[in-house]
Amino acid sequence: MIKQFLDLTDMFLCNSVRDIFEKVEDKHRNKNVDVNISQELKNFEANPLTCVVGCDTKFETNIKLQVKMMLGIFFVAIPLLGFLALSYILGMPSSYAFVFTFIVAMLATSRIDEIAKRYVSTRAL
Repeated sequence: MIKQFLDLTDMFLCNSVRDIFEKVEDKHRNKNVDVNISQELKNFEANPLTCVVGCDTKFETNIKLQVKMMLGIFFVAIPLLGFLALSYILGMPSSYAFVFTFIVAMLATSRIDEIAKRYVSTRAL
């Protein structure tokens, strides 16, 4: 069960990261901004979530912001609403919903490093 959840999560994260990269690349290409994709991929692989103001390029900041937003929506907001509804229906304290949401968010965040390495290794330049 956990293996299936992790496989499904990995597939979703990998597809989302690919889509985010493609959208940001197209956006920068349309603006005629020169982007060193190989360097950006190395930076993303090294730190997929860490964003340093002033040190990161706009491309890298945009990628990391969108990855964080995707993680926040799909692995924090939606599970929290679902667990809150479930705890309300079952008559459990709502603190269980926050704990379960935290667990889901930690699992997703821990997988993003592996997803970044997998995406960078499979990316055709």
